[in-house]
Amino acid sequence: MAFNPFLFVLALMAIIFSVPIVAIWTEHRRKMAELQARLRSERADSTNEVKDLARQIADLRATATEYDLSFDSALQRLESRMDLLDERLKRLEGVAAPSETVQANQVRLGER
Repeated sequence: MAFNPFLFVLALMAIIFSVPIVAIWTEHRRKMAELQARLRSERADSTNEVKDLARQIADLRATATEYDLSFDSALQRLESRMDLLDERLKRLEGVAAPSETVQANQVRLGER
């Protein structure tokens, strides 16, 4: 096989131009791997934030329910106290004279 200068120049040109192409291609692959790693990390962070928000909402819901039940029980206690006071007032009005009953009714209704 004889030395062919055309093939030698062609091989030399292929080597010269392939080195930057390989460098560009490997740089591109490295950047893509970094982007994918960053994306996975951001997804994990987003998932953790969503789980944290869900936990906070559940805590808030539990707290609101607890306060609602507490408020309802306080209202029931107030209603029972008002009922007891009404009963006592009715008993006292039954014992009181008729003129005192009228005056007591006027005070209760805000006419005085």
